[in-house]
Amino acid sequence: MDAVSQVPMEVVLPKHILDIWVIVLIILATIVIMTSLLLCPATAVIIYRMRTHPILSGAV
Repeated sequence: MDAVSQVPMEVVLPKHILDIWVIVLIILATIVIMTSLLLCPATAVIIYRMRTHPILSGAV
């Protein structure tokens, strides 16, 4: 008997799935971080302009 054929598939399969999920989570985390880096400064500028120019923004 070969040593590889004696290993059950349940043992090999979760490690492979885990590796895929680690890669997917890293990609998703990178997308979230890059999106926040783009949106947070823009949001801060919008809030700053609304607070410093309330008449121009239409707020009472």
